[in-house]
Amino acid sequence: MMSISQILINSLLLGSQLGLLALGLTMTYSILGFANFAHGELAVVGAYLTFFLCVSFKLNFFTSTIIAVVLSGAVAVLCDRLIFKKLREAPVLALIIASLGLSLLLRYIISAIWGPDPLSFSLGLAIPYRVMGAFITSTQIVILGVALATMVFFHILLHKTKMGKAMRALADDRALAQDRGIAVEKTIVWVWFICGCFAGLAGVLMAWETALWPELGFNIIIPVFCAAILGGVGNVYGAVIGAFLIGFVENVGLALDWSKVIGLLGISTWDAPLFIPTEYKTAISFLILVFVLIFLPTGIMGSEKGH
Repeated sequence: MMSISQILINSLLLGSQLGLLALGLTMTYSILGFANFAHGELAVVGAYLTFFLCVSFKLNFFTSTIIAVVLSGAVAVLCDRLIFKKLREAPVLALIIASLGLSLLLRYIISAIWGPDPLSFSLGLAIPYRVMGAFITSTQIVILGVALATMVFFHILLHKTKMGKAMRALADDRALAQDRGIAVEKTIVWVWFICGCFAGLAGVLMAWETALWPELGFNIIIPVFCAAILGGVGNVYGAVIGAFLIGFVENVGLALDWSKVIGLLGISTWDAPLFIPTEYKTAISFLILVFVLIFLPTGIMGSEKGH
């Protein structure tokens, strides 16, 4: 069985990556009022653009990542200008369906360009370190550091800048914010750009640690939604807390020998070890989502918007 320290490290890694995506998803929901199912595909766009810049233009990974993150933000803005802006006053269901269609479009465009097979960044072997009995690689340390630093940056942006204050005002009451002189459409453009950048960065970090393939966005969107709902729909800090909780529960679920749990509950006798295959990790998030919707529909930090 995996050690507690290894579970904690794995949970921090997964939670930090999901947290970046959950931040953007929650911010979009707070201001625009709909669940953007294409948010996961923006992460895939960032990962593939980084790969493209590394391979085709021979740029180093760091430079490629910065350019790809900015381009991911630009793609998010373009999607808003071409699709969501035209549906600004449409029913929420229309926006959700549009985001689902956009998700499929982006996924199949990526698959058509780069193919359906998994790809990986050729950055050499990561150096393993032993921390409190657990192993963490140099790659994972960088990923964790970048993700946490980005979350701190988002907090500063949200509370210490004029744009952040405009975003919070818009999340609270769009009509009142417009009456107070806030440029609504300009702020929405910045929201899409920032959320797209965060998604692109999360995609790069996830692909760097594992691999990138067109279905990556589809595989991560359920845990991201779970994190946002668990933390409290519309609450950005709740989304981050929810992401780390999802990361912890998923890793515990994979590490636990369920035969012992079954034995303790007296359901049946099961002698052989019983572990959940990693392919079913998303199912754990889905079960958490169902549980939260039934017993805690407002989430841990409630459904208050944004700050």
